[in-house]
Amino acid sequence: MQRRLHFPVALVFALALVLPAAAAAAPRGQGTVTGMLRYKGCLTGVPGATVTVIGRERQARSDSGGRFLVDLPPGSYSLVIRGPSLVPDQRVDEVVVTAGKLTDLGIVEVWADERPALCVPDAASAAVSGGVEPTVAAAPDLPAVDLPGTAVAPASATPENILVRGSPGTGPGQFGLQGNPAREDEDALGPPSFAVGPQGGLLVLDVLNGRVQRFDPRGRFLMSFPIVRAGPEPVFESDIAASDDGAIFLVTEGDNPTLTQFDPSGKVLLSGALPPSFKGVDQIVAGKGRPTFLMLNGQSVRAELGWGGIRAEGPKPGLPAGDVYVQAERAGRWSALVRFATAEGKVRRTVNLRSAIPIARVRLVGVNRRGDVVVAVDRHDGADDEATPAEVLLLSLTQQGQIAGSVVVPPGDRRWLFREFALAPDGSVIQMQSDLAEVRLVRWPLASSPRDAAVGEGLVRGRLLDGARPAAGAAVTASRAHRSVASGADGSFELRLPPGTWTLGFRRAVPHGSAEAPPAELKVAVAAGATVDVGTVQLAPPKVGAPPPAQHETLP
Repeated sequence: MQRRLHFPVALVFALALVLPAAAAAAPRGQGTVTGMLRYKGCLTGVPGATVTVIGRERQARSDSGGRFLVDLPPGSYSLVIRGPSLVPDQRVDEVVVTAGKLTDLGIVEVWADERPALCVPDAASAAVSGGVEPTVAAAPDLPAVDLPGTAVAPASATPENILVRGSPGTGPGQFGLQGNPAREDEDALGPPSFAVGPQGGLLVLDVLNGRVQRFDPRGRFLMSFPIVRAGPEPVFESDIAASDDGAIFLVTEGDNPTLTQFDPSGKVLLSGALPPSFKGVDQIVAGKGRPTFLMLNGQSVRAELGWGGIRAEGPKPGLPAGDVYVQAERAGRWSALVRFATAEGKVRRTVNLRSAIPIARVRLVGVNRRGDVVVAVDRHDGADDEATPAEVLLLSLTQQGQIAGSVVVPPGDRRWLFREFALAPDGSVIQMQSDLAEVRLVRWPLASSPRDAAVGEGLVRGRLLDGARPAAGAAVTASRAHRSVASGADGSFELRLPPGTWTLGFRRAVPHGSAEAPPAELKVAVAAGATVDVGTVQLAPPKVGAPPPAQHETLP
């Protein structure tokens, strides 16, 4: 998409030197796409953002002024823009590339997570761009969910929550333990993983004793079966999962990563070597059918064991959750993101989890049978993000962006690679805790959120500006929903709406006899129980030379 822009003389001269050289440097038969990233509502460029081309292994990084260049073969492309201070996964679609040509997108406005500290208001943008409208990147639906809690307050497990208590030893119901999990200068070795079976039974990978121990849903010991070691030493980089049909899968990393499948009684069915790339496994999950490997980079790979070896499918953009894939990541000290994407990597929704307590990390626990995503958010009161978290918030999140259930639990003091949490069939979360004296398996039910929060309305909020000043008393209207509010003295507003996609109109308060400007509009997706923060919205300028509204004589 070509756009003619008018820049100040110095900038035009600089671009005249840079752009032809860049276009000439493009490989033969390719074209070049360029643009200047700018924060929405500001004249400030966006440095260090990544511009990725969907379907191509091409990406570029914006320079200190926000400009980027990328060479591409002829075709039509979608660009995805990401950055540490940006709303994630913003897109510019239908970018047409012609061989030997320069496609200049001009100014590309992108949405910031919050107002940049050095934002220069864009009241003068018309003078800079010569009146040409900039390209505005489309951001995915970004419902903002405020996490419960304002201070660390981990719950303690009651006796009825504790399913298994196992002391150190080699007997039934005991576990191999070595080292002190509370000490940073010691290796803390013990059961690296466990799984929950389709009926709620527990399988604990007791590596030091070379076995898997099975317990019933009430925590009573049933039996154990041996696991084969590839060498003289136990491999603690191991994980275990159970599928809905009772099959048990064991993955070991180490020097020679392997995948072994057992039947429900512990009999080995198949075993095979994994490709070297599987050394990046974070955990393994097994619901229906083949096991899925969740990698450290958030992607997933499905694998199938057969007599001909292992057949892998992927990578996919996250953990399977119905017809989408989900990833969770810490976005900053006070926020985390849960992202839902299609198999092709197109982001359908990104949910912004905002916390009043500093976030140390966020982990995917799994997807329950209702399709809700369960995450573990480690939080602490310390000043250092890397400090040991003081609590873990377990959160069940619907794909529409609302909290379906939550509970605060103590950290398990586990410093090995794999499993601290696993999902039970009833939707509760099982946690493995360890200390010098014992291993505990604790059940944590996720308390449901109030029904009206799950099926009720969402909240849209933001702030209106009229040039560089707050727009007090402006009307914010969702005409199709017959809802309207007026902005406050600082320009802020809050409007409750039913779930759905709505077009909001923003119109300034017009003094009697003044020219009326057309309303600014913004399309917003609202989820039940969620908060959508649209940030700063600039009102449209008044019509130049528009006649004043007609005066009506008041009859006596």
